[in-house]
Amino acid sequence: MASCASEMKNTRGMSEQVASFMRIEQVTRRFEMRPGAFESLLHRLGVGAGPQFVTAVDNVSLNIARGSIFGLVGESGCGKSTLGRIAARLLPATSGRVIFDDIPLDDGSLTPAALLRLQMVFQNPMASLNPRQRVMDIITEGAIYHGVIARRQRTDFAVSLLAEVGLSADAAFRLPHQFSGGQRQRIGIARALSVSPDFLICDEPVAALDVSIQAQIINLLLDLSRNRNLTMLFISHDLGVVRHLCDRVAVMYLGQIVEQAPAADLFANPRHPYTKALLEQAPSIKAGRRAYRPIEGEIPSPFAPPKGCRFHPRCPVAVERCGRDAPPQTGDEKHLARCWLLNDGSR
Repeated sequence: MASCASEMKNTRGMSEQVASFMRIEQVTRRFEMRPGAFESLLHRLGVGAGPQFVTAVDNVSLNIARGSIFGLVGESGCGKSTLGRIAARLLPATSGRVIFDDIPLDDGSLTPAALLRLQMVFQNPMASLNPRQRVMDIITEGAIYHGVIARRQRTDFAVSLLAEVGLSADAAFRLPHQFSGGQRQRIGIARALSVSPDFLICDEPVAALDVSIQAQIINLLLDLSRNRNLTMLFISHDLGVVRHLCDRVAVMYLGQIVEQAPAADLFANPRHPYTKALLEQAPSIKAGRRAYRPIEGEIPSPFAPPKGCRFHPRCPVAVERCGRDAPPQTGDEKHLARCWLLNDGSR
């Protein structure tokens, strides 16, 4: 898998020098939590606190180059899937904006045909596939509805897509429950490809699969990236997968991006203490026998994130200022990190 990924990175060329295909600019997303019956009654009586909000994504900015695979990593609950759904227009942003191919996604400028260029592959294919539809209908319905193909062409079209993702022609006439998890994920990928997108958002597409099947899906995504010249946002918590697949990586913690850099640079020279802690404990056959030391402390509640640096309650090198002031992004345009210890005079 590693050699395949390295070859793919070379064949894609110098993607970071290409103009941005998608820009995520200062995006924030807040969710209002629904109160229970008792809390609602107290609120109507003028007693107790008002509505509670949780900030899932907090002022995030990313640049994704055309033809690249951009990795977004972080612990469960950090907001990375929410950011992916905002980029796919499945969720609106509370503030900020997403610009796709120089057109803002939220101002109505993109036509329905243009929006087809942006598709998503979900983590759980069994939940995202209609269990009552045959595979042929699942992967051709969107193409027929949007006029990509005529209805009489759907059989040949479905067979062609299934072959591209490594499934046989007879799969078109079966139901989703008749397939394994890896095969269902291939069907989900085929459905996304049916409208010929330019940009694919993959939300932990291999998280629920066995390791051997993960490698097959990753190699499939690499082949599709080359053959179709796809740009991808790849969301994952698996550092090994991201290291071999992605050109650039952003690390997310509690709704914020704490570090982003080219993949090779980030894994060779991490700057943020959270990134360093993640990489130090990543499994490796080269590390030999060693004791596992998890990051100390618990992830703070998103209802009441810590002041200053979000990571400071768990950071082994935190200084007094870390708990008082939020650090700015530091570094050059290629490698950015959000840590006071990277600033002169931080102590």
